[in-house]
Amino acid sequence: IACGGAHSAAITANGELYTFGKGRYGRLGHGDSEDQLRPKIVEALLGHFVVHAACGSGDAQTLCITEDDDSVWSWGDGDYGKLGRGGSDGCKLPLKIDSLTNLGVMQVECGSQFSVALTRSGSLFTWGKGDYHRLGHGNDDQHVRKPKKVAALDGKKVVAIAVGSLHCIAVTDEGDVFT
Repeated sequence: IACGGAHSAAITANGELYTFGKGRYGRLGHGDSEDQLRPKIVEALLGHFVVHAACGSGDAQTLCITEDDDSVWSWGDGDYGKLGRGGSDGCKLPLKIDSLTNLGVMQVECGSQFSVALTRSGSLFTWGKGDYHRLGHGNDDQHVRKPKKVAALDGKKVVAIAVGSLHCIAVTDEGDVFT
């Protein structure tokens, strides 16, 4: 399960994704902006096996990972490129983030106006709004509209991540913590 500022997501044992809460900006993935008081299946993902989902903290984006085709999907509000497809357009139905396909992404997280992906090999990718150094790309506060590998962690295997509204924490297999 995943909870955001105004919406939530739940995955069944059969890999079906249900979303509910505020529907503004299409964050629920049902093709509209309607609020859902009860969990409703994301029909666009039927036929895929969803294994992980994340909802924007105080924001209106949603991401998920499908195991059957090793893909990451995003939808909702696209401000600052936080949906990871190269622009700032939003969408009301799940669309693949092509640059993350077949990279073995095992976890995604959503902060406020940014998103993060962790691969099984331990690489960390961030994208979205870049101010306050929240993306981890050094002194570059620019917005990043497609997933970008965090170069400062090259040579390290990240095994766990967590995000807050304006920051990200990564833990390596050696127990080092990076913020």
